[in-house]
Amino acid sequence: MKRCEALSCDVAFTPQRSTAQYCSATCRQRAARARKAAADGAKQEKKTGTNAEHSLVKAVRLDLEKADAFDTVAGQLALQIARRIADPESTGISTLSKELRALLAEAKGEQSIPEGQPPEPEPEEDELEKARRQRAESREAAGLA
Repeated sequence: MKRCEALSCDVAFTPQRSTAQYCSATCRQRAARARKAAADGAKQEKKTGTNAEHSLVKAVRLDLEKADAFDTVAGQLALQIARRIADPESTGISTLSKELRALLAEAKGEQSIPEGQPPEPEPEEDELEKARRQRAESREAAGLA
């Protein structure tokens, strides 16, 4: 019997090979993602010369943790996009920011607004405003305005 080496797993398993470290492919993939995130963070620290997390990345991480969506695929993608936006050499920031908003909404289980659609329908005009608008249009048509 061997203990799974994934941080979030505490399963004892019988390995098929003597070199097995993880109880499942899921644990192996999570560990690989964690290693990659750590490597990306170290690369960013080396590039900027600081170990401080960018404020955007920190805000996204805290938002995901609060929504209990940090370990979801959408949550991890949102973190990666936030890191790319924070990178001073990054291009295509507007596209990345739209994708970040959509991923955060998905990760938190919110309904995202499809691109190209207004966020909310315009409120209906009340009767008084409608009458004023019609009066102004009729004056313009008569040449009195």
